Amino acid sequence: MRLFIASPFPEEILRALNERLASVKPKLPPASWVRPETQHLTFSFLGEQEESLIEPLVAGLRVVLAPIAHFDAALQGCGFFPNARRARVGWVGVEPEERFSEVAAAVRDAVKASGVELDRADFKAHLTLMRIRDRWPRTAIEAFENAMRDFRSAPFPVDRVTLFSSRLSSKGAIHTALGEFALS
Repeated sequence: MRLFIASPFPEEILRALNERLASVKPKLPPASWVRPETQHLTFSFLGEQEESLIEPLVAGLRVVLAPIAHFDAALQGCGFFPNARRARVGWVGVEPEERFSEVAAAVRDAVKASGVELDRADFKAHLTLMRIRDRWPRTAIEAFENAMRDFRSAPFPVDRVTLFSSRLSSKGAIHTALGEFALS
């Protein structure tokens, strides 16, 4: 089964974000936009794993996440991976980045302790909005940045992390929560 560990966002926060996006999408070239119901912040993508991994992973996540205090966050800013000149992924940022990084480090420790080898990429706290297949012209990059640069959501609590399975279908990924882990 395909697994990832993430933090979902409150519906009202995503609604405000997607209303802002709706005003700029028609002005942009084609992209594969992430559906609002699947928008989240990924701490660790595990890929295809055996079902037998779930029990030790759940136990490890409980241990590493329990001492981490919950916090308030906001969506803010935007950008592209790997960068604006070679944009492949468009995203909105999250604050406070250091708190999301703390959670990500704990999650990744639990994943490694359960025997899963992770990529070596540095964690960058963000919410993926779209994937770009064909290169966008500079004017499109600027239009996205101008529309999203000053976006700041209302504050929202980050008080849990969720282990998800992801099943790919012709209509996109279907995410199912397998476990939730409360922050203290």
